[in-house]
Amino acid sequence: MTGDYYEKVEQTAALLRGRIDRVPDVAIVLGSGLGDFAEGLEGAVTTPYGDIPNWPASAVIGHAGKLVVGSLAGKTVLALSGRAHFYEGHDLRTVTFATRVMGLLGV
Repeated sequence: MTGDYYEKVEQTAALLRGRIDRVPDVAIVLGSGLGDFAEGLEGAVTTPYGDIPNWPASAVIGHAGKLVVGSLAGKTVLALSGRAHFYEGHDLRTVTFATRVMGLLGV
């Protein structure tokens, strides 16, 4: 990873650490049609992608474009409702950005 890209990943992870009060036990990247899953999380805290610096947006129909953290069966779940795709014209760094951020969050 280049320095500038990694700095953006670190910056975004640091911001999310300040918004998430616990390290998620699991992360789920939701595809089209699975957005309702995130709505079922207990005590969910939702952050629209537009409110997260450097976070890539998806233009795919059915992707809500939000990060949701809540509980399910006693586990803390981080759910990504939507993601950037290579076929949308994003480069691979952009496509993998959210995954790299989740890694720095300890998921």
